[in-house]
Amino acid sequence: MSTFRHVLGLWLVPDFSAVERGEIPPPHVNYDALDTRDVAETLSKFNDCGEDVAISVPNDAVDQVTVQFRLTGRVAGSPQCEDFALELLNMAERTGYLDTRGCWAELHALPNRRHAPPPVLLLFVVSGDFDGVMVWSQQLRMRLGIRAADMLKQIAGDVADADYQGHLPSELAMYFGRIFGIPYRRECLVTGLASSPVPY
Repeated sequence: MSTFRHVLGLWLVPDFSAVERGEIPPPHVNYDALDTRDVAETLSKFNDCGEDVAISVPNDAVDQVTVQFRLTGRVAGSPQCEDFALELLNMAERTGYLDTRGCWAELHALPNRRHAPPPVLLLFVVSGDFDGVMVWSQQLRMRLGIRAADMLKQIAGDVADADYQGHLPSELAMYFGRIFGIPYRRECLVTGLASSPVPY
């Protein structure tokens, strides 16, 4: 059976309040130092639901400058960043090590990834058989408290915009704060941004 791959986006909210008060300098991330294997293992352990899937994390992420510039039209591209996800999916189909620096270079508003703002969108790939990947992805949403993941709400058509918002558990928020150098608020979203063809 062929491997099915699904690119998920975890949307995060850096807490810049201490920066705005002048208590700390603006943080920057050197993505050369990002331990992608540790990030993948952290996500996998957090959402361990018994499915035989693999989690892969690229050596880069999307910062708020890129998203804001896309929202205002200063740079081309959708603020949902599906183009990042498609490039990531194409790379994951070819290789296990997701070095996205080259293929994402022209997509970023700020191309220097050794001195980049902290991420607001963490993309990663879930790989395995189709059913396992879908169960893992749904379980992630449920563990983050995303009410829209409840199948009963979907069947009843009782899903409001607020139901798509989740909340990071404190240990996961603290983990992201540690590796990216700034506290993160609890609010989060999960979006499916690209995937392999659905098997029939």
